[in-house]
This record gives sequence, structure tokens and C-alpha cells, in this order.
Amino acid sequence: MKHVPKPTTDEDLIQEFLNKGGEVKKGKTKPMPDGLGLSNNQWGNTLTKEEKAAKKAAEAAAETNKKAKKVEK
Repeated sequence: MKHVPKPTTDEDLIQEFLNKGGEVKKGKTKPMPDGLGLSNNQWGNTLTKEEKAAKKAAEAAAETNKKAKKVEK
């Protein structure tokens, strides 16, 4: 079978979209939920109580550091 390239390429379509006023936006991602089962880089193992507590403590420490930096400014 003979492959004939189409007259429009992806780059042409993107440029046409931008010329018509389109924008390229970067989306935000959410953190993965604990119940998804990501523990020790393995699928299917939920976080243990100790891992959940350690994660919560790390988040609390990050919050206090963030607040302390705001106060310094």
C-alpha cells in the first residue's frame, strides 16, 4: 500500500488554532489519593497506619515551614 502524506500536518493545524485566538494552557494535577494503593512503589498495597501518619506529619511540617517563611517576609 502506498502512503501519501496529507496536505495538512499537525504543526499546520496547531498554528491555525493559535492564529484564530486559541491558547495553550497547562492544567493542574491533583495529588494521588491514599486509598489508591500506592505504597513502597507497588500497586495494590494500601498505605499502612504508620505510613499515613508519617505522610500527615510531613505535610504538617511543610505547612509550618510555609507559614514561618511568610512571617519572615
